[in-house]
Order: sequence, then C-alpha cells, then structure tokens
Amino acid sequence: MLQNIRCAIPFIMGCLWPQLCIFTPMTRMIAIIALFVQLVSCQELDRFIPKDTTTDTTERPRTYSYACLDSAVSGNRVNRTLGRAGDLIRDIAVNENKITDEVQSEYGATFHQQMVVEQKEFVLLKDAAVQGRLQTALDKLLAARTRPSKIDYHIYALKDTAINAFTFGGRIYVTQGMLRKIGNNTSLLYAIVGHEIGHSEEGHIKKTIQDLQLTNNIFGEANAGFALQVMKLITASFNQKNELEADYYGVELTHRLQQEVCSAVKFWREMASNENRYSQVEDFFRTHPFSGLRAQCLEDHIMANFGTSCGENRKGVLPQVEEKPVLK
Repeated sequence: MLQNIRCAIPFIMGCLWPQLCIFTPMTRMIAIIALFVQLVSCQELDRFIPKDTTTDTTERPRTYSYACLDSAVSGNRVNRTLGRAGDLIRDIAVNENKITDEVQSEYGATFHQQMVVEQKEFVLLKDAAVQGRLQTALDKLLAARTRPSKIDYHIYALKDTAINAFTFGGRIYVTQGMLRKIGNNTSLLYAIVGHEIGHSEEGHIKKTIQDLQLTNNIFGEANAGFALQVMKLITASFNQKNELEADYYGVELTHRLQQEVCSAVKFWREMASNENRYSQVEDFFRTHPFSGLRAQCLEDHIMANFGTSCGENRKGVLPQVEEKPVLK
C-alpha cells in the first residue's frame, strides 16, 4: 500500500516539487526524468492515473479510433502510461483552466511578432492571390466547426521550400513547398488547414503552452528552451495520437464542406515513399506517425465514418501494423 501511495500524487507533491526549488537546472532535468521513470515503473500506476480509453466525453459526430497505433511504439503500454504520467505532471504544475482561448491567442500573437518581425526567422510570402486562397479556406473551415472555440485565427504563407504546415496560438503557417505540393487540389488544402485548426480546437496547443509554462517555472526562462526540447524528446511518440486526432478533425471539416476526403490519404502515401521503412527506434523519437501508418489510419477512419473507400489498403509499407486488425 505504501508503495502504491509513493507512486501516486503524494510522491510528486511531497517529494519532487520542493526539491526542484533548490536544484540547479541540470539536476532539475535529471529529477524530471527520474520522475518519469518512477511513474512508469510503478506496477499500480493505473489506479492513480486515469486510463486513456482513446475517447472522451465530448460529443463527436464521428468515431475517433486510434487502434491503428496499437502495434506502433506510441500504442504500447509503457508509452501510454508515460503519456498519462506527463499529463498528470503538467496538470498539477499548471492549471489547464488558466490557458483560455484568449491566452492561446496572445501566445500566438507573441510568437508571430518574434518570429516574423523581431527575429525574422519566418519570411512571409507576399502574394495576394495565394493569401486570398488561404484565407477563403480558413474562413470556410472555421464556419464548419460545430463547437467553435474563441481562438483568434490567422493564416500565412511562408517562403520555405520544405513541405510543411504548422500552428501555434491560432496562427497557421503553410510553406511555399506545401502549397506547391497541394497545387490546385482544394480538398487537400482543406484537409491540411483543417488539421492545423484541429490542433487548437482539440486542446493540443493548450498542452504545449502548459509545457512552456511548466519549464519556465522549473528551469527559468534562460534554460526553459533546452528543457522543453529534452522533455519533447522523451515524450515524443505518445504525441502521435494528437497528430491523428488533428488528421481526423481536418477530414471531418473537409467532408462537411462537401469536398472529397481521399486526397489526404493519397498525400500521406506519397510522403511515405520518401521515408525510411518503419523502425521502432526512430518511431520512439517521432512526434508524428510514419506517413504510411498515417495513410492507413486515415483510410480506415474514412471508410468507417463516411463509407468511402480510398483504394487498396497498403499495409505492406508498415509490416508491423498488419499484426493487429483495426477496430472500427
């Protein structure tokens, strides 16, 4: 019984946090890593940290299944436990209710100011036609939400040849390389921008802001950047579920706008052709699922929820995934 209690909240509140106040930044980092190991090693951890059932009480018009991740690293028992331990630490240290939609929007505005205006890390693509197309897509997708947040959204095109899109605090960035990949495919544009909206609407960015505040509180602003990167490295693979959740959210909005939804599956199949074959070691350090797995998950999701077949399921790209059937 004492072992069980020591593995739960009293261990965190009574043993770790007071010591962190007097530790140096490096020993604080070691203490955080030790905490994760302690939590994962507790045999009775599930009694104290709620199990992730892959669903929540939020009403959704569709079924969100993550069974396709079960045979990947992010789906194994240790990683699921590690993810719940991370959530526990985050929620104890930083009150989630304080990260309002307004706070997220403020973080987004600050991020944009620093990256575009002050540090000039991002160079915006000044093309009225491209910006108009992106804004139209954003407006339509936001209007298609059923339970919209109050986050202040903006969208930008970046001068960057990498095929990428990302978001923070309502600010969505789509690279020139991604726009070239999309071409005239409006359905794919909607799925990609909808994915970024999903990160905010599903609370993923809120957790990122909690992580930022947590590392600032523990390590100080001077060391917070390094500490956050280490923490992200440790917990990377269980964030793959967030990526799938955002994928599902994006295709849901795309479907509501009466656009075809298989473009996203085709996109990830094409991206998979440029990736290494599945590796558990590499998967452990990835925040995004392998593209082949992502295509498979989306294909199963689209068939289960929209009754649409996106072609033959290419499970051969990831042989380990074939071992377990996807639950509908």
